[in-house]
Amino acid sequence: MVVALLLVIIFLGITAFLFYLEKRIRVSETKLKKLEEEKNRDKES
Repeated sequence: MVVALLLVIIFLGITAFLFYLEKRIRVSETKLKKLEEEKNRDKES
């Protein structure tokens, strides 16, 4: 019973960490796209 509980806790921890990473990656991708758009606008001007 204790082993099953530990496995569930570990699984939930890994899942939460993956969701946290996904959110951080999404924010980073958005910032990168904005920077690329600004760089392209500067080149065209």
